[in-house]
Amino acid sequence: IGLLLGIATVLSIVSTSATESATVALEAIESLPSFEVPAFDYPSLLRDGSSSPARVLAALEKDGILALRNIPNYANLRERFLASAVECATAAERDDETAKSTNGAGERFLSIKFFEDGTKRLTLEAQAGRELTSASASAAAVSSAVAAKCPQYHSLHAEFSRALEHAVTTFGDALDRSEFSVSDGDVSISSRKLISDAVRLDHLHVYEPPSSSAASSETSVRKLGGASGLPLSLPLHEDHGLFIAMVAPMFFSAAQDGRAAPRRLASSPDASTSGLVIRTADGRYVRPVLKSDEVVIMMGSGASRWLKTSHRLPAVMHGMQMPDGLVSEPAAAGERRLRAWFGKMTLLPHYQRVLEGRMSFGEFTNRTTRYLLERNAGDLKTIGCATGRRLHDSGGACAFRQCTLKKDPSIVPPTVGCRQACNYGTDFFNAKCEKKCDCEELPRDGVICWMLCTARFPVDECPIESQVCDGLVNTCTLC
Repeated sequence: IGLLLGIATVLSIVSTSATESATVALEAIESLPSFEVPAFDYPSLLRDGSSSPARVLAALEKDGILALRNIPNYANLRERFLASAVECATAAERDDETAKSTNGAGERFLSIKFFEDGTKRLTLEAQAGRELTSASASAAAVSSAVAAKCPQYHSLHAEFSRALEHAVTTFGDALDRSEFSVSDGDVSISSRKLISDAVRLDHLHVYEPPSSSAASSETSVRKLGGASGLPLSLPLHEDHGLFIAMVAPMFFSAAQDGRAAPRRLASSPDASTSGLVIRTADGRYVRPVLKSDEVVIMMGSGASRWLKTSHRLPAVMHGMQMPDGLVSEPAAAGERRLRAWFGKMTLLPHYQRVLEGRMSFGEFTNRTTRYLLERNAGDLKTIGCATGRRLHDSGGACAFRQCTLKKDPSIVPPTVGCRQACNYGTDFFNAKCEKKCDCEELPRDGVICWMLCTARFPVDECPIESQVCDGLVNTCTLC
């Protein structure tokens, strides 16, 4: 399951491009303005005569983000679930360390990653709704291991997952009741059916802040700032799925005996100090106010890449800075300060035909799997959600075309834009490109990144050996 979750997550995350620009000072992240996420009352969302579906669509069109509030029993369930997740993750971490020191064996369900600023992330693997692996032997083994080690977490995850599954299906129903429509290019699709049948990918992350020395490192700050100028633990990126339904994070102190106690931040205890930073449609960097009784839905780029939609629902550029400074009693020896977060990514149903290549989503996933096996056999489990991953060329040289929309006001742009539509090289997209876009080929070869031809840098700006694929973008690794 770890292998396939890693593959699935590669499908669902795309890093920000090297051309992303902003001028926010490194020290100014806590002074970014707060952002009130448009919230909708869940019980009345589908009430006859309600204007909520139209307002839901308007909110998504504007910034790609909204919240559902007043979901029955949600707030209490969220708190119990995240506390159990922290206790399970730290217990699994201790077991992994013991197994390493004694050469022990067992089914692992925890992965650990360190970000460039030193932030540590513990990730619990779990099946998620309609899982990519169905009921594979490896998935069953992991589920059994979680149930044996963390019975409370295992039970609460199932209960909490059902609550979010119902919420996102209701969200799909609301879209069906609005003017929004979606198709695979030929056949119309119900949003509710698309979402209820979709593959899900659960993310359960527990973050631990870096040591003070790592956090203050000039090198770390420089690397993390990047083109955006933001000192983020998790760099700015867009999710590659349809959308993610996520909870407001909770902060905990974890004692050596494994017990987790809820805490709040000392510096700024309001709901905007979650660590999340997003970029709005008008280009502002803001801190969304995430409330304990709300489920936040944030759009990814999958809707525009995989489907034809009546309205443009922008993918939300976002990142995370690991906050520090929890209010607590005097810290006991070995006490840890942790941030727990959960999100449920919605992809597509296995059978759903996607615009890219006119293949089913299952086939699209299999092709990506084969690419990973060929190119990254030694690093499959660690790719996961790593927004800074650097995947080498997936298909060699290609002829990159610089394309713009034809100067005809009656032409509707390709769903994925001219740059992508004209560089996939499939019959479907080539026809769209010829009809809607004007192109010219660059004098130098491009390179294929994830089945898309992208532009190479001139070699006098960046040597060939320093050019690598990062999601759908060719990047230069020179500092």
